[in-house]
Amino acid sequence: MVTSSVSKEGRSEVAANLAIAMTQVGHRVLLVDADMRHPVQHHIWNLTNAVGLSHVIVSPDTLDVALQEVMPNLHVIPAGVVPPNPLALLDSKSMAALVASFARKYDFVIFDTPPLGGVPDAAVLGNLADGILWVVRPGVVDFASANAAREFLKQSGHNVLGMVTNGVNVKHEPDSYFYYTKEAVESSSSISQNSVVVRQKW
Repeated sequence: MVTSSVSKEGRSEVAANLAIAMTQVGHRVLLVDADMRHPVQHHIWNLTNAVGLSHVIVSPDTLDVALQEVMPNLHVIPAGVVPPNPLALLDSKSMAALVASFARKYDFVIFDTPPLGGVPDAAVLGNLADGILWVVRPGVVDFASANAAREFLKQSGHNVLGMVTNGVNVKHEPDSYFYYTKEAVESSSSISQNSVVVRQKW
């Protein structure tokens, strides 16, 4: 699960980039837009959003229509039409069954979720996911919001895989701080080139 503290920190782009990176090393990946309040993945991949997760949760037989292959080994399920109560859909037995089904068919399933602040959607999905990747964008999130998200993640018992600092200018940072060299980041062919996984102690 990929989430952030507040909106506009770039979690959807990070989720898309992560999916691409995993397929490039041979994994079969499913990317699910679980932000049924402000969906973005269909814009990133230029897909139709007429049928998506909101429909599949209610009617599993729509999965074949919602599931869209965007590149070899990478499928995307857009969010679908915005439902009146997204939380009720996400916190349902049908959603739990879908997650279990996805896990059997794919090597990795990545959920793009709403931010932690404001709505409980991400917290509910965190109970279904094996781990959480937390996206933080300096200049967008304030200290209070980031700290509140951090404390929630620490107290929730969720498995936090790590943090992505988004929007970092790698030219101003030492090479040893990043998992990738500056040359690798600058020559990346992924959707967004300003998302960098940094070494952080949780």
